[in-house]
Amino acid sequence: MRLTSAGYGRRPAPGLGGRSVDWWLTDGEGIVACWLLVFAVCNGLRGVYCWFRDGEQRRTVGELLAGDLHPVRASFLLGGTAEAAETAVCVLVDDGVVKVSSTGGLRPTHRGRKQTDRALRALAEEIRGTPAGATTKLYEIADGARFTRFRELVERESPAVRPTASGRSQTLMLVTSMVTAFGMGLHAGPTNAAVPFAPGADRSLWLAVCVAAWLAQWTLASLWPSEKRRRWRALDAYCRDETEIARAALPDRTRQAIALTRERPKPPPAPRARDHTRDRGGAWADSGGADSCGGGVDSCGGCGGGCGGD
Repeated sequence: MRLTSAGYGRRPAPGLGGRSVDWWLTDGEGIVACWLLVFAVCNGLRGVYCWFRDGEQRRTVGELLAGDLHPVRASFLLGGTAEAAETAVCVLVDDGVVKVSSTGGLRPTHRGRKQTDRALRALAEEIRGTPAGATTKLYEIADGARFTRFRELVERESPAVRPTASGRSQTLMLVTSMVTAFGMGLHAGPTNAAVPFAPGADRSLWLAVCVAAWLAQWTLASLWPSEKRRRWRALDAYCRDETEIARAALPDRTRQAIALTRERPKPPPAPRARDHTRDRGGAWADSGGADSCGGGVDSCGGCGGGCGGD
């Protein structure tokens, strides 16, 4: 066929999936598909970024699972400083360096095995420095100023592994779901596109379409791990086993005594302020307690006997 004009005989340029560009830009179903595709691409790009970003972390976790991790470091990865302190105390008690009272107080024995681990050696030295007649409590090791050196060594010598997931991925995808749903509505307005799958319906139903799309995308974005979610289940199981093995070397009674001082005791409640009221003469009187005579005080300051009384 001979063409007599530049515009005749040409077909619309093909788009994704064999669809024309006009379908993606002006048709109701095409607009919805376009913005859902944008959301999918954003999720895919974020997933690829996280895969390459966490490559070093995956290799480190693999090495830890294949190697020998110290129980104190395993406890630190599992539950932070508090867990590391409890496991360290159990190791020192098992080595005969520290003894535990029935109330959970820790005292040095000045004997036992010599500690080769720097963190445990620092902890043993600080416990030996406890004044005579005093004891060390487990909560002091977890947050007391005396044991800062121990905590710094544990944190510094523990593997650089982030135990929880990054919350930015979930947050970014939740924001993306709102942006794409809002963009879908803005896109449908100027194009006068018909409501998807209901060409004869009122165009105000586009609001329901956008809300439905946002809810669907929000649900999918919520599947991204939050910041509180543990990332490495195999590593957690390994650290849990190492921690339990170290603590199981002690009798149950000793372990329970150590756990008694895990939490810092709450301070006693402050005493209540006594209420003061004014009498008829304008003087202040204490209404919180009785007078020493068990009765009222007369105007002369005596106890029920008047002013020298008859």
